[in-house]
Amino acid sequence: MNKKIYLMAFLCAVFLCLVSCELDDVKSQQIMNGYFTITGSSPNYKLIADNGTIVYPTSSSVSDITKGFGFGNHKRVYFNIYYNKENMTTENETITIRNAELQKVTYLIEMKTICEEEATKAGIMQEDSIFPINTLGNCWLSNGYLTSLFAASYSIINDIIVESDANLCATNISDNAVTFKMLYNRHTKKNDTNVKSNKENYAYSFDISKLNIPGNDSVTVTFETLGAKTSSCKVARNVFKYAQ
Repeated sequence: MNKKIYLMAFLCAVFLCLVSCELDDVKSQQIMNGYFTITGSSPNYKLIADNGTIVYPTSSSVSDITKGFGFGNHKRVYFNIYYNKENMTTENETITIRNAELQKVTYLIEMKTICEEEATKAGIMQEDSIFPINTLGNCWLSNGYLTSLFAASYSIINDIIVESDANLCATNISDNAVTFKMLYNRHTKKNDTNVKSNKENYAYSFDISKLNIPGNDSVTVTFETLGAKTSSCKVARNVFKYAQ
C-alpha cells in the first residue's frame, strides 16, 4: 500500500499528467493530456487546466465528443487535446491555446464538500461504514476543487455490485486553516458475511469553493483518510476560488 499523500496545488508534470508533445505526422501539431475545469457554455467553452493553461476548443470537436449535447453540468474532466503551435500564446506567464481539437473526455465524479454535522447526520461518519482505500496516489487543489485519485475495494453481494462513494468532510475550519477528511463508504458492514469485493480506480473532484475560511493569509490544508498517512501543506487562497 502506498501511504504517501502528495497534497499540492500545482504539480502538473507529476500529478496532472499535463503533457505536450509533437506528433510525427504533423510537425506543427501538439497533444496535451490533463485535468481541466469547464467554464462557459455551449458552444463557447473555456477550459482551464489545473496548472493554469487556458484552452478554447473548437465547437465542432465539442459537438463530436458530446454527440451534440455539450458538457451539461459537468465541470471536472480529463481531456486529450490536439492543437497547433501557432494557436498558442503566452501572456503574463499564462498559456492560452485557441482552436483546440478535443479527442477524448473522461468525466470525474463531482461531489460537494460537506461539514462534520452533515456527515454525522447522514451516518457516514460511523466507524463501521468507513473503509480504507488501497492506494492514494495523487491529491491536489486547484480551480475551487480538491481532486483525489485512488484505488479502493467495492462490495459484491449475491452478484450485485453495491455502489461505493466518497465524501470530503471539512472537520475543522479555523483562521487560515482547514482540515479535510475523505470518507470512503462502501455501504456494507465490515463484519458482513457472504460479501465479495473487487478493486477499482476512482477519480473524484470535491467542490471546495463554498468554504468560508477566515483570515487573509495562505491556508494550511490538512488531509486525512483511512488507510493513508495524514498530510499537510500550505496553499494560496486562490486555489479555493472556482475558475472563471
